[in-house]
Amino acid sequence: MNNSSSVDINGNKIRLVREQKGLTQLYLATVVGVTTDTISRWENRRYPSIKLDNARKLAEALEVSLDELLENEGQGAVPDVPENVEQVMADESSPPVPTGIFRYFGLHRRNVIATCGGLLTVTALVAIVLLVNRSGINAVRIMPTHTAPNSPFPVLVQVTGEIETMNTLLIREELQGDCGAIGASADGPPKQFGKNPRWIGKLTNGKAAFLYLVEPGKKLRAEEEIRISGDLISREGQSAGDAIGGSERVVVAPYHWADSDKDYVISDSEIRKAYETYSLPGENLVNFTAIEELWMAGRYAWNKKSQVFVPSPLADGKE
Repeated sequence: MNNSSSVDINGNKIRLVREQKGLTQLYLATVVGVTTDTISRWENRRYPSIKLDNARKLAEALEVSLDELLENEGQGAVPDVPENVEQVMADESSPPVPTGIFRYFGLHRRNVIATCGGLLTVTALVAIVLLVNRSGINAVRIMPTHTAPNSPFPVLVQVTGEIETMNTLLIREELQGDCGAIGASADGPPKQFGKNPRWIGKLTNGKAAFLYLVEPGKKLRAEEEIRISGDLISREGQSAGDAIGGSERVVVAPYHWADSDKDYVISDSEIRKAYETYSLPGENLVNFTAIEELWMAGRYAWNKKSQVFVPSPLADGKE
């Protein structure tokens, strides 16, 4: 049943056309201005009747006539809808009607083609599609600027996005240098990531966090570096991930990673920042007890022979 402001759609037709054109539910949701869950409900016939305006946007996104998506073709509830978009393009006297990805950017194919001198390259078209498909989910890596040999340091990847996004996310990190990574485990020993930390999950209230520890090798020398790069897979059909931003390298130096100003003193503000940044509920990857000992001692030193930090009153911080 529908009224003058709604139409009955055929979910099977919508899914068929979408799959034939190689489009994702996320793409349709972005162009129409609804959630992917809504698109899914339309296709599964849980919402058989939808707003006329949304139906028109859906047809334009799929680049078919609205009549092709209706439960009963030609039901007569939609006035002045052309059989297909090409008729509008062919009629030079008709006002430009944007469709598909061009509608999303407020453009019309004829105008784009004219502006480009009649040539719309495949590269430009792919770039537009990639922009439309972006989920709006971003990831940033946070980690210390330095660490000592054999002294594990934390890496935090913070992910943010739209609160209503229900996409499953995948973070893929890669370490370069003499090091390996471990992660928290619900029970049993820590996860052994090696040089490829991995995380899969979803946003909660628009946020998610992935914390892991990097264990530098014992043979690393001062000024050598550990580099980290990674990407985020956040949408259906994504072949290449979006690069994770933020910090990318840690330099080897005889200072504790929490000692940000490298003066052999872990101050009140430094230990507070370490707690606030790298402490996640339910995880105990970071050994804050050891950091507290150095903080309470006032000063610490780096024992090069044993490759450990120790509380020390020595002025130069070295043993």
